[in-house]
Amino acid sequence: MIKAVDIVVGYGKAVAGPLSFSFADGECVMLRGRNGSGKTTLMKTMAGILKPLSGSFETGGQAVLVPTRIPKVKGFTVEEFVRTGMLATAGSFRRLDRESEKALVEAISMMELETLASKDLSRISDGEFQKACIAAALTRKANVLMLDEPTAFLDVENRVMVLKTLQHLAHETGTTVVFSTHDIHDGALYSDSVLAL
Repeated sequence: MIKAVDIVVGYGKAVAGPLSFSFADGECVMLRGRNGSGKTTLMKTMAGILKPLSGSFETGGQAVLVPTRIPKVKGFTVEEFVRTGMLATAGSFRRLDRESEKALVEAISMMELETLASKDLSRISDGEFQKACIAAALTRKANVLMLDEPTAFLDVENRVMVLKTLQHLAHETGTTVVFSTHDIHDGALYSDSVLAL
């Protein structure tokens, strides 16, 4: 769930707003707008990276932002990549507890990455890597998952695959998913609502 009331976002001065909107659990939302309209700034604010200049918003729990163009690091398998993101909250010995191991397996399964889990990141497609990034975010058990241009630089097949995955994820888990895109046609096909800036 996301609810914003007269929120203004920016870096010292307003970039976007005031905005008021509300999206339910399990809703897949397309965020669109021209370059510089404040899409990334809004998502950073909702993720708690930036403070709103004014207004209020709530997410009903934790919100996680998946940035655009995360680099593929050769020498890491898909499973190791997802696991690495979890080690920041692991104990002193950098080992995952049983619950975290379960979350890792569930995230890989949800993104249908089981057959790719042992593959090197350099040997999977950009679309498959984007799914691995989403899996890493899922291990955080967020109520709201935000993705900044998740289909940027992807070919048509991978773009559709990622968008279908996001909508399926929202509907199956009850997570509110927000993704920004300039690809309005495909984005509209696989979103339940649109937030335009």
